[in-house]
Amino acid sequence: MQKILTKNEILEYSKKGIRQIPMEEMPLMTDLAREELGRLGMEIVLANESPKAPVSSPAPSQTGSVTPGSTGGGYGGAAIYRGCSKPLFKEVIRSGRKLAGTFIGTPHPVMTEYVGHLGFDFVCIDSEHNAIHLETLQKMLQSLAHTPTYGMVRVPTLSYEMVTGALDIGADALLIPQIRTVDDIVRLKSYSQYPPTGRRGVGPSRLWEYGDSIGKLGEAGDINRTTNIVIQLETVASVENIDGILAESADFVDMFFIGPGDLSMDMGIFGQFSNPRLVDTILYLREKTSAAGKRLGVFAGNFQAAKNWFDKGFDMVIINSELALLGTAVSQEMPGLRAAIGE
Repeated sequence: MQKILTKNEILEYSKKGIRQIPMEEMPLMTDLAREELGRLGMEIVLANESPKAPVSSPAPSQTGSVTPGSTGGGYGGAAIYRGCSKPLFKEVIRSGRKLAGTFIGTPHPVMTEYVGHLGFDFVCIDSEHNAIHLETLQKMLQSLAHTPTYGMVRVPTLSYEMVTGALDIGADALLIPQIRTVDDIVRLKSYSQYPPTGRRGVGPSRLWEYGDSIGKLGEAGDINRTTNIVIQLETVASVENIDGILAESADFVDMFFIGPGDLSMDMGIFGQFSNPRLVDTILYLREKTSAAGKRLGVFAGNFQAAKNWFDKGFDMVIINSELALLGTAVSQEMPGLRAAIGE
């Protein structure tokens, strides 16, 4: 897997006096990392290349230091956590990596913290189908800070309060359900983007370290760089309007996500996942999103289904939920235990 080099790692090399960073292959870099590399006059040296000059310690002014807010949008973006540095989730999506996650339905930070150590790239906290409100969502996102796992949030409704609220508490990405029309995308863009692109309000939220790093919004550059939106395609209307949806979301959405369950329900063939009508519709959406240069995710009921989706060219899979995976493990093992004790 190609390495992702973050700003924090570059600063660590700089503090050790390393000006030429040795790498086996050219790494992916976040925008902030690339800027820092140039600012410090550092460079990447591949294993098959010879260093251009002796390595020496940088001048004090070049050393740099890691301080809260130095990345801008510390909690929902390229965050420097205590013990865990992560590039923007947007950068990871754009990197081309295949991503695997699971839904979280348990409204408690212990669950997200625990699952965050299991190897998933991200978890999607599902507040659409579970009683998980903003205060609890924030605690659950905070519990991921010490893990390598990102925190996506599926909001319950397309509303200003939920979209801006989930972004401000530090969600690495939002999954937006029930998108049906181009007008839905217009509203989503307005709610999720800072002016002049949208009308999102500015405030001292957790995303901006409660105000400590909010000044980053006044600097030149993409002020919406911490905002990552994934649009869910799960209705007949979204299929019928896919061209308009793709066109309207082209400048602020990198990934789409198919929900086969809701889509089959809306098509009148609920749960018939091998039905040719559903299969053809999913493949049609894959072709449309791919042609538009957008990545595509899909829901999978289990790990084998996830492998199958990846084999079909999908970029992201959400594998059921933490409760469903727990239930599967227990139900598979319990009969053997009962038999062993003679029941």
